Amino acid sequence: MSIDVTPVGKPLSQEHANSFGYWVRRRRKALDLTQEELARSVSCSRFAIRKIEADERRPSKRLAERLAEKLAITTQERSVFIGAARTRGAPAKQPEGAPEQAEAAPFVGRSEEYGRLVGLIDALATGAGHLVLIEGEPGIGKSRLMREVARYAKRRGLIILDTRCYEFERAMAYQPVVDLATQALELASDSVLRKLPPVSLAEIAALVPAAAGRFAHLPPLSADFPEARQARLFRALLQLFDALACGRPLLVTVDDLQWADNASAQFVHYCARQAARRPMLALCAYREEELEADEWLAGGIESLRREAHAVSLPLARLQMQDAAALLGSLADPRLNVPGLAERLHRETDGNPFFLTSMLHSLAAGETSPDQAGQLPLPEALRASVRARLAHVPDQTRSTLDVAAVLGRRFDFETLASVSGEPEHRLVADLETLVRRRLLREESDEGVYDFSHDKVREVVYRDIGAARRLRLHRAVAQTLEQHGEGAPHERDARLAEHYERAHVWAKALQYLVLAANRSQKLFAMRDALQWLDRAVQLAETHPDAAEDLARAALYERRGAARAQAGQIDGAVADIRRVIDAARSRGDEAKAREGLIQLGMAYRRADAYADATACLTEPLAQFRALGDEPRAADTLYHLGTVAWSNGRNAEAIAFHQEAVDICERLQLRDVVAVQAFHGRGEAYFANSEPAQAIACYTRSLELARSIGDKSYESENLMMIGYARTGYMGLADYPGAGASFEAALAIARAADLQWHLGPTLLGLDHVRACTGRYAEAWSGMRKTLAWLEGVKQPRYQLIAHDLITHLLIDLGLDARAVDFLERAIVIARNANVLFWRSRLEAGLAIARIHLGGLDVGPALEAALRNARQNSERYLVTRCLEGLAELALARREPGQCLAAADELLSLAQQCGLREIGAQAKRWRAEALLASGDALGAKDEFSHAAQSAQDIGRIKLALDCSVGLARACMAAGDVEAARVWSDKSRGLASRIVADLQHCELETPAALSRAARHGAV
Repeated sequence: MSIDVTPVGKPLSQEHANSFGYWVRRRRKALDLTQEELARSVSCSRFAIRKIEADERRPSKRLAERLAEKLAITTQERSVFIGAARTRGAPAKQPEGAPEQAEAAPFVGRSEEYGRLVGLIDALATGAGHLVLIEGEPGIGKSRLMREVARYAKRRGLIILDTRCYEFERAMAYQPVVDLATQALELASDSVLRKLPPVSLAEIAALVPAAAGRFAHLPPLSADFPEARQARLFRALLQLFDALACGRPLLVTVDDLQWADNASAQFVHYCARQAARRPMLALCAYREEELEADEWLAGGIESLRREAHAVSLPLARLQMQDAAALLGSLADPRLNVPGLAERLHRETDGNPFFLTSMLHSLAAGETSPDQAGQLPLPEALRASVRARLAHVPDQTRSTLDVAAVLGRRFDFETLASVSGEPEHRLVADLETLVRRRLLREESDEGVYDFSHDKVREVVYRDIGAARRLRLHRAVAQTLEQHGEGAPHERDARLAEHYERAHVWAKALQYLVLAANRSQKLFAMRDALQWLDRAVQLAETHPDAAEDLARAALYERRGAARAQAGQIDGAVADIRRVIDAARSRGDEAKAREGLIQLGMAYRRADAYADATACLTEPLAQFRALGDEPRAADTLYHLGTVAWSNGRNAEAIAFHQEAVDICERLQLRDVVAVQAFHGRGEAYFANSEPAQAIACYTRSLELARSIGDKSYESENLMMIGYARTGYMGLADYPGAGASFEAALAIARAADLQWHLGPTLLGLDHVRACTGRYAEAWSGMRKTLAWLEGVKQPRYQLIAHDLITHLLIDLGLDARAVDFLERAIVIARNANVLFWRSRLEAGLAIARIHLGGLDVGPALEAALRNARQNSERYLVTRCLEGLAELALARREPGQCLAAADELLSLAQQCGLREIGAQAKRWRAEALLASGDALGAKDEFSHAAQSAQDIGRIKLALDCSVGLARACMAAGDVEAARVWSDKSRGLASRIVADLQHCELETPAALSRAARHGAV
């Protein structure tokens, strides 16, 4: 086979010298390719190739590039080929600044709104963006306004990403987002994409499978909680947009937002909020009437309206002069009828779509304005559309019916497959429908859409029921047979069509597959919509599924509901599974159901119910002698108890699980969990050395079975057990453990571990004097945790942030954070960490002069002791020591400090021990024992220096200066005062790099020292 490599323009005859289509056809034939083969290889329709070769259409630049590659165009010819694609054998290039495509009617009545949006585009040069919420009734001109603005933006050189939501796709997860991502990927070069982290590319490839071929060796994605996966995807998409824009202005438009699926609406909300921090203009159009019927949509819109960079742009109906301008644009002498413009405006009430519908009818000669009373000026949109459809030939109307059943934008090949009509007839029908403005050709690749969604709706509703069923069945069979559509939409479309075709078994099959796809994309609300439909279908049409399949459907929905936090629904579904299993004597399945039910309750922090559900299968496993399953259930019970602040029970459960694993020499995930759980129980009881030993054993087992999740989590917990706030005060070791955990979490894409690990690492930075870096990191992590709605990790974040603030003496800010954290804990019914928060709040209030916090501290202390949570006891004792000192009760301060010191020495808590000695010193100094105070301060100062705890070292230096002065040793007092000045200066210098204010006490210490 010979390949034609003739340079363009040289041997070509003069007749074809300017024909791009001839060039394509010649190279295709030289490569022995059919039109269909070439179309498939460049991802367009055969109809599009035929049009290009006939010089009836010019391809987009992206399609031209794909054609160049597949047609083996040489590197030297490539730029000429692509240039010819856009200029030769195609309509003449329009002048700079001219609209790309003429609209059906002039753009009138929107000069104020258009000017405002143009102004916002021009303002993008400042580096900050805006969100514009365009609202109005159907047909008011929202889409037209956005198209005109996009044309202006294109002339200004902006990057434009646009999408539209379709009612038919409302349950298809991420369909509009896929559109935006696909456009961005097509516009982005390989060098741009290389700027993105591999994990982000992997997330994008999971959403847009067709793009995976551009990315080699992508890391696997972890099975994190849906909220974390979704947050990571959103961040990855925004990184893609930023990389594409590279600092240039970006326009993102989303039309018909009211029909967005839940996951897409969440992304639009996220993207719109981020617009303020980059040169991005986000335009979102929606129907205001839908807000009353959709509470979730209304809540999202209201939230966006509150954003400082949001602009609301409601569109009003057109004025009479606008109707006159539209009528005048037809320039038809036959329409020069007195009062016609006023009549049009009155009867249509200024709705632009009604007006243009009537104008099309008049321009096409379908209606004559000369006959009074015969002009169909409808009062409802549907009547207006029907008036236009009445003049469509029957054969063409049949084609339009098939297009309406397809449900969304469609390509020529699918339409031809479903209709079965000859190609030449379909081409003629499409040209007629485009000319009549009922359809519009969306792209250069043979893709069509309805000119307005209401046109499609009217056409669809007017199809007879029997024919509609037959057409849906034909569409479904075509999609199924030819594999049309990407995986992210194919199952969903097949589910829709088979359900509307009343092919129940097939509909159920694809409803479940669509739900699976949504779950994989962590679009839980959308997955639940598919599962709800599947359950309803199975209940309404029993023949569609057998009993076991129906039970599996309830089980699947129960698990999805639990993940989505719909606990009542999850409980109802899982209980049905349990009841069905028991009715057929399947006790093993019933036990599995009880464990699932228990974990669902635990996810909702309903600990009593969780314990009750887990206790029953545990008793059965013990009776059956199934020790591995018993150990697994014991781990879950221990975790429930620990999460509920009942660490004494957690210790017993976890210890029994560990004993079973050791006796049976288990090395699987059950053993990994058992040792990890025992480590958590030790940690909560302030036994960090024993906790580290258990975590280390769990770490070894996790590595032996390749469990990256537990490998990362064990390293993270070892890091916490090495901090001084809750453990051995080995800050270098803690930092190394956190860094190792973080590296694994990032490499393995374990987003759920990132939050607490990053917080631990920033806590180490704060304790060792890097306050500015720690503050910035903690606030960023807290914002992310709030976004993924994880109250437990939020509590840890609030506690560590307030530890930093109290350390610096910023007690008023600490109170704000702690009060907010306690509200979160109460609302979520989480006892985990609450005693430490309440103790921290008491300490901050003591510093602010509030001495009425004693009862709250005592209550928190009693609760921590009862539940064997000594890591909370230590914080409460610190608070009691501070309170006693503030009340001038040195004896009480000494008693609290002695208990704290005893606990610290018993458990190896070096930093807590140093704090206890400091409080002992303060109590002795207040009692007049300056020498005793000097000795205790000296021990505490030395420990603080050895540990590397800068603020504790400063406090002890200040205390030593005061004690030496009280003892009459002025020279020693001056030495320690100078030492305190150096430490304070170091902290003050660090705080210059963040927005935290420098407390007055620190400033004074940095200038003058302690005395």
